[in-house]
Amino acid sequence: MLPSRVQIILGPPGTGKTTTLLGLVEKELEQGTEPDRIGFFTFTRRAAQEGKDRAMARFSITNRDLPYFRTLHSLAFQQLGLSRSSVLGSTTISELNKRLNLNLSLYGTSDTDLMGLASDDRLLFIENLARIREVSLKDQWLEVEDMVNWFELERFARGLELFKQERLLRDYTDMLTDFLQEGVAPSLDAMFVDEAQDLSPLQWSVVRKLCENADRIYLAGDDDQAIYRWAGADVDYLIRNSKNAMILKQSYRVPQSVHQVAHRCISQVSSRIHKEWLPRKEKGEVTWVPDVDAVDMEEGDWLVLARTNYLLERLKDYCKSEGWFFQINHQNSIAIEKVHAVQNWERLRNGQVVSIGDAVTLLKYIRKLKVPDLLENLDEQGDISLAQLRGYVPELGEAVWYDTFTAINLNEISYIRAMLRRGEKITRTPRIHLSTIHSAKGGEATNVLLLTDLSSRVYDSYQRNPDDESRVFYVATTRAKEKLVLVEPQTPKHYLL
Repeated sequence: MLPSRVQIILGPPGTGKTTTLLGLVEKELEQGTEPDRIGFFTFTRRAAQEGKDRAMARFSITNRDLPYFRTLHSLAFQQLGLSRSSVLGSTTISELNKRLNLNLSLYGTSDTDLMGLASDDRLLFIENLARIREVSLKDQWLEVEDMVNWFELERFARGLELFKQERLLRDYTDMLTDFLQEGVAPSLDAMFVDEAQDLSPLQWSVVRKLCENADRIYLAGDDDQAIYRWAGADVDYLIRNSKNAMILKQSYRVPQSVHQVAHRCISQVSSRIHKEWLPRKEKGEVTWVPDVDAVDMEEGDWLVLARTNYLLERLKDYCKSEGWFFQINHQNSIAIEKVHAVQNWERLRNGQVVSIGDAVTLLKYIRKLKVPDLLENLDEQGDISLAQLRGYVPELGEAVWYDTFTAINLNEISYIRAMLRRGEKITRTPRIHLSTIHSAKGGEATNVLLLTDLSSRVYDSYQRNPDDESRVFYVATTRAKEKLVLVEPQTPKHYLL
């Protein structure tokens, strides 16, 4: 168990648990605690950097003054004195592939599950999962034996360990194990840990070791938002240690109607800490629609969520047919450069000028057209007309863009024309984001569109253990700041909401 002096802070959606932690960090600094005596440990590098940025901006301190604002893996790397060359990475994974005749990527992604990985990557995932859960490889395999062959997994685990020994390499899980065995925990006056519900048993062991050398300790999380159990997260440990937790009670994101739907989701979870929290005073809006094509996303920012990636495919096609610019799992639906090239070409045809840099860029989309060196060497800040551009590139015509840009394929041409007809704004950050629920954790939007269908495998898991899926849909619904649109199930296999 955690030491009794640890203060657990439980933050329901939008209640600002990270902001609360950062406020406590600021209080420590205001009271004179030296920056290098404060540890701020997070699940992601982005969250650690947020803590650093806030402290540096307010107290005029530098990055070097905050050596312990980092992820647990980064802390272990630092305390063990490792170098990048000693860490298993993309180059050494390629060597391992040749040695074992496999086709491994590095580690998969954080928003997929075991079934979403290629067969060889499952070996790496399961071997690593056993270590972060601190169970034997055989016990871990028995939980997922329909995924891989035991003898194949055992052979891989032996080969991986031998390869690392020969090359003197450590992977990210080895870093934590080595830190527990031989690392020195920094002496801290105050220690903060965020997103505690996502910690694995191995990471909890690291946290306990850090607690031994820390005076004031604060851990923030929310067991109701623990959606990474499949990846090794031990939410039950957080629950067991939260008997005297401080609960943040006011959400600054979730409106009343969305709060009611979220409550229906989370009340289905049997193993949790009961929490009463208040929504915003605004009513908000929750609506059901028969299918995605009944949803108008013409205005505002939207977060479109599905349980698995393949369910997003229909949404992707729908958005393209409607001429909406969007991101899907953090990738733009089309390169912004292509759309801007089209817009710039039409400006030129209409007698306007564009920058020389934009002119050079649009010429790339005309197949077999060589951009003269002279044009590329001009000052890109200057402007140029179509007549001037044709002086450098005589073979350039004056036809409309979709007859001119022969390096853009027909599907992209149709999509761009749909966006132009709609007058869609093409910005660096699209206003529509399509995402799996796992990938969107921590995000929010004015409008959320949520598919309730499940894949067959997820549905079977839902029937065996409804708690995990109820947490997933609780997280999904609570991303909405104003409007939640729920799509009626298209198959019998869906989440019961």
